[in-house]
Amino acid sequence: MDLNAIEKNLLKLDEYPLEKWNPELCEGAEFKIDGNAQWYYNNSKIERASMVKLFSKLIKWEEGKYYAVTPVEKIPIVVEKEVFSVIDYKQEGGDYFFQTNTEEWVKLTKKQPLTVEMINHQPYPKIKLRDHIYALLSRNVFYKIISESKQDGNSMYLESDGEYFYLNS
Repeated sequence: MDLNAIEKNLLKLDEYPLEKWNPELCEGAEFKIDGNAQWYYNNSKIERASMVKLFSKLIKWEEGKYYAVTPVEKIPIVVEKEVFSVIDYKQEGGDYFFQTNTEEWVKLTKKQPLTVEMINHQPYPKIKLRDHIYALLSRNVFYKIISESKQDGNSMYLESDGEYFYLNS
């Protein structure tokens, strides 16, 4: 399948009702999102940011796997870490907002929480964007929010949307 043809067809749509789209699996095509949230199609890096932004809106989690779904095809996505990365943040009115690599801003809330797991003795901070879709905080952003965090004994946390989000256990 030609990426430009997919893009052209999708740009005609006003919305992307992924839950209603259940096309057949497209054989021989595959997306990959590497550990830095860089996108590839059949092992070729997708350089156009607009195309990555478009495909990022088509991600569906189904039966334990990620897919890019259109009305007529379903293409598997291999994800090394997380689908998105967080490249920046800001604090406004006492709330935190995080910017993804697709230039979307996400407010830190109970529905879109920040969690920090330890993986291989390293912090793994991520924000939930929607079911099974997360953005991994860049190391730079994580260290900056640590420097701004509040402390409660030995625990560090951010306060946003009236909730506490702990950065360590």
